[in-house]
Amino acid sequence: MATRDTLSPQEAQCNGGADYAALAMQALQEPADAAYAKELMDRVADDCQFTKDLAACAIVYKALGEQSRAEELLQTAEDFCMSGEEQVALAEAKFKVLGDKAAAVGAYEKALKETGNLDPLIDLAKNVMNVIADSAFAKKVLEKAEAKVSRAVEYSKLAAAAAEHVLDKDYAAAIFSKAAEKLSSVPDLLSLAGEVTKTLGDPQKAKALYERALAGATDFTAAKTLIESARQVGDAAFMQAALKKAGDLASATGEYIELAEGLASVGDKPGATALLDRAEDAVAGLDEMQKLVAAVETHLADDTERLTRVKTKLEKRQANHARYMEFQQLEKDAVNVKQFLTLADRVRLELEDPFYAAKLIDSAEKLLDGTAYQFSRYKPILLAVDKNLDDTEWLSRLLDRAAENATDFVAFKDLVISAAHLQHRELGVSKARAYLAAREAALASDPHASVYDSAKLAEASFAATQDMAEAGRLLEAARAQAKDHFALTHIGRLYASMGDDVKADELYAAAAASCSDGDACIQFIDRLKGFALPADTLKKWYAKCGDHLSKPADKLRWAEGITDALNDKVWAADAYAQLAGQFGGDSRFELSRRSHAGLGYFGAIRRH
Repeated sequence: MATRDTLSPQEAQCNGGADYAALAMQALQEPADAAYAKELMDRVADDCQFTKDLAACAIVYKALGEQSRAEELLQTAEDFCMSGEEQVALAEAKFKVLGDKAAAVGAYEKALKETGNLDPLIDLAKNVMNVIADSAFAKKVLEKAEAKVSRAVEYSKLAAAAAEHVLDKDYAAAIFSKAAEKLSSVPDLLSLAGEVTKTLGDPQKAKALYERALAGATDFTAAKTLIESARQVGDAAFMQAALKKAGDLASATGEYIELAEGLASVGDKPGATALLDRAEDAVAGLDEMQKLVAAVETHLADDTERLTRVKTKLEKRQANHARYMEFQQLEKDAVNVKQFLTLADRVRLELEDPFYAAKLIDSAEKLLDGTAYQFSRYKPILLAVDKNLDDTEWLSRLLDRAAENATDFVAFKDLVISAAHLQHRELGVSKARAYLAAREAALASDPHASVYDSAKLAEASFAATQDMAEAGRLLEAARAQAKDHFALTHIGRLYASMGDDVKADELYAAAAASCSDGDACIQFIDRLKGFALPADTLKKWYAKCGDHLSKPADKLRWAEGITDALNDKVWAADAYAQLAGQFGGDSRFELSRRSHAGLGYFGAIRRH
């Protein structure tokens, strides 16, 4: 019971007019002691210099029935008012002393102009509702606060204020909707979902946010927060979905086991089984193997085949524990790709543990992440996966990435050859053929592609697959583009390198026939010399090249080539003899014959 006797000891804690006014208002509660309340006010009112104190005293005088004194203090309070906070106190006094709501709203408007941060704006809205119960103006205050928020916790605080203090759940729902549009991280969406449930009591709106969070989770840590949220809201279906999502993002044995136990707890035995499969694949140590066996015994005890298998693996790890410890130390000391891959080879051979080998190869690949792609650097990773693991998904990823980055012919040829010669031959050959087909399509649509591009593709195709029919098809496509003896000779050489001498001779004959003058014949035979063909074969093709020349000058240049290109003066002398009648003692012809067919002109053997 508040009386003079119980209240007077509190006077010592009063530090201003507002404190004394609060004490006086207690004195006016039943049983009211108006005399004590007036005594308190008369003691401090004249000394007040701040709006807050003057307004509080004015309200007490109004309660005491002293209206004129209350209005006098209120006017002084307005004269002294200088800040937004003081305008709030003035608004309350104007409403309670004068009963003037419009005047109070005017003071609140001034306070609103000077208030900019979230918490003060929420406090202002609360005050408006407590004093004048004007929800429209309180909403106006909160709308200003909207411009100040950007984080989930701020949106939630604003929505809670709208629902609890402004009593406008529709507005609160609108605030949550705006937050959901702007925020996308899993923690933010989960926080919003929890607050929607608490503030709006709308499980459907909360569920939509949970589902967005689930779809947006990209790492195991984020997925675990979803599981905890599902546990808190007691949604079994969402719990199951979150556990499965986390399973997709997990990578370690312990994570898979933890999630499998969660799925088992909600009755999803197939899901738990799938995760324990992945846990078994990822085991990389004795402790993890022991945990896996314990989990299988607990959740899949009726799967005798699995239980026998994991127990056998555990026994193997226990028997080789010292070797595993040795390899784990070597793993810690490894600093480059070669060291990790060498260790993976040893693990496969000495421990016959493909799971540990996979972990080591993955560590090697991660060392290359973030660096400029070069197939020559990733090729050892590809070969290590092929040799040590039965993981076609990993191989496919490595091959496809290499194909995406094979911008030059050297890298492309290396890729398709490497792919086609993998131990996983069916996959490798299939991938090589797909890459070759894609490049053929790209060449077909490239107006700048040349005959040599098509020939290179045929060369790569045969080197990879040894498929003569396919390579021949590509070479014939290249032949259709060939316009000169250079291209025809090149295609002929490729046929010869593939073992088709008949086709090679056909192309060489076509190249010889395409030579339009003596210089072209010399160029042609110089190219053939580079292929290390026998002397008789070179003579045969050079003779064919000369057979179709008709102009004497071209014939003469061809004859010079017998010596210049083939160093055969006997044949050259015979050729000059056959040409002599066409030149009738021409001095140029005679000079050419002496220099190219005269056996004593430069010595018995001409040196080049």
